[in-house]
Amino acid sequence: MIDKSRIHRIENASIRDRDGASVGKVKQVFPADDDGSAAYISVATGLLGTSESLVPAEDATFDGMDVHVGYTKDAIKDAPTLGRDRTLSPSEANAVRKHYGLSHVGAATGDMGDRDENLDQAGTGTPGSDDTEGAGANPPA
Repeated sequence: MIDKSRIHRIENASIRDRDGASVGKVKQVFPADDDGSAAYISVATGLLGTSESLVPAEDATFDGMDVHVGYTKDAIKDAPTLGRDRTLSPSEANAVRKHYGLSHVGAATGDMGDRDENLDQAGTGTPGSDDTEGAGANPPA
């Protein structure tokens, strides 16, 4: 996570994908409403930085030179772009999150933060447990 006090330091920093490949440069940072940490980063990509893609920044790190994100270069280059007004609406943020396979902003998640987890555990394991090993098994007689 890139906290509020470090946002200004990442402006124009290089972005590196999960494999360490250079993707582009930080163009704009969008802070989170709750704590001001970086929520999304606009990345200038392509020849002469003429294209711009958005990437979630919640797991991004900054080593003093480069911003490292947990996504591939191809995923970043194919990501949604910023609208003409250079702001990030909630629907645009959700489109970015969907592109990267993340839950929507404000979406319910399971107890481990997994958006695909069955929240009520209906039909799996012992009621009230996360045990799925017993799913479909007959109860002891």
